[in-house]
Amino acid sequence: MPENLNIPARTMETDDLLLYDLTTVFSQSQNIKRAEKGYNRKKLYINQIGVILAFSTENNLPAGVDVFRGSVKDITTFKEFLELLEPDEVGFIVDRGLFSEPLIKDLRKEGLSYVMPLRKDSKYIDLRWLRWQDPFTYRKRTNRWARRHTDIGTLYLFDDPKLRGDQEEALLRKLKEGALTREKYEKKKERAGIIAIISDLNRPGPEIYDLYKGRQDVELAFDAMKNHLDADKTYLQSDEAVRGYFFVTFLALRIYFGILKKLREAEKTSEISVDEVFYELSKVERIVEPGGKEVYSHIPKKTREIIDLFPQALPMG
Repeated sequence: MPENLNIPARTMETDDLLLYDLTTVFSQSQNIKRAEKGYNRKKLYINQIGVILAFSTENNLPAGVDVFRGSVKDITTFKEFLELLEPDEVGFIVDRGLFSEPLIKDLRKEGLSYVMPLRKDSKYIDLRWLRWQDPFTYRKRTNRWARRHTDIGTLYLFDDPKLRGDQEEALLRKLKEGALTREKYEKKKERAGIIAIISDLNRPGPEIYDLYKGRQDVELAFDAMKNHLDADKTYLQSDEAVRGYFFVTFLALRIYFGILKKLREAEKTSEISVDEVFYELSKVERIVEPGGKEVYSHIPKKTREIIDLFPQALPMG
């Protein structure tokens, strides 16, 4: 197993945009060098291993995985991960926690594209003199959008009325509880419901918004990794074992999301879950008769319906 897991070239397309995120996995092993004390996203100071996951927007499948020291900060891991890639092959869609001007400069220097949300207090968010474009609907929510050029890329601004209402209510609650001053309340209220994204891409606002919202696939992948594949903690005893474990986990995620992709294409996600696919296919038994002939035992109706969706999983010829 190599020192870095890297991204196999066959998991990406040319000019792909990768949804990029990271998480931490709890570990009590004293022999794993990558297991170090650090703060996780719940602000707990624990012994942990960092895990990076990249998700392809072209084929809607996990594209790569890597592990790193648990004490290393997010931006540092991103730069190390970037060094593993061939320049001009991909771009990145990241979380707002990774935003930094030096990082954007590094991406520009390497000729890599980026879609990067800004924090609410960013100096680049200026709502004055905006020319709002025609509204668009994304998953039954209608927003309006605008854009303007800055020295670090094109700033895309999205105004979500439902989000604005929720955030204004939360701010009012804090004002009532004394957690916010009147001055801070008025300042924060101006940006309620606003999503700001910086990018080097010159595309219509709705397309940028769709790319940004695609990060939900990465979150879903991490959820599948931790809850379905039980990778939220590890009791392995060496760095080599950890790298091998997460490489196998990555392959399992490719299978999991390959099935989910097929269910989406067949518009069956409201009827069948990925877990059901595995469960139903596990009912199939292959019997080897005297003389070496292979046959399948009785296959339930529900299982046959799933086999029709995934004929490659069980050749019936």
